[in-house]
Amino acid sequence: MTTSPLSWLPLPSSTDRAEDEPASESDDQALDPVQLAALHRGRDAGEAAAAWVRSLSGRQENEDHALALEHAAAGIERASHQEVIPGGEGQLAEELRYALGADVLLGATHTGTVPDLAAGERMPLVAVCALAAAMPSCVLGDLPRELTLLAAELDAATAAGRAATTATGLAG
Repeated sequence: MTTSPLSWLPLPSSTDRAEDEPASESDDQALDPVQLAALHRGRDAGEAAAAWVRSLSGRQENEDHALALEHAAAGIERASHQEVIPGGEGQLAEELRYALGADVLLGATHTGTVPDLAAGERMPLVAVCALAAAMPSCVLGDLPRELTLLAAELDAATAAGRAATTATGLAG
């Protein structure tokens, strides 16, 4: 798998790449400013969505449900960042398809219960996972337009989820 160009992009708050770290093969691939902005937008939306999903994970009494949601949060971050590889195949890694699948709502099925989610949190959670899962495929089309659109929808789904969390008084 190719390393995402976002891991080495200079950002004021980024500590992803040390000064003495060797250049990767993707360093040779020139990205225009519009692509770069879209990649940053996707990453930022993914990080915000993952933070909300981690808040859901943190309030689970059942550790297995918490772990399923934590895997989803990590999958959201990866799918919106490292898996969006300009010039790549646009495929979502198998483990990410699993992490962003139905387990976010079903939790650990062997428990016989579902995660503690308010009704208003379920749909935004599904939307966040589906939008993140779609992000890697943007490299096959018009990356700046498609990724920017998906990032905006990811932000909207995250905001809806946060609003539902706040409205139910479950924020923690």
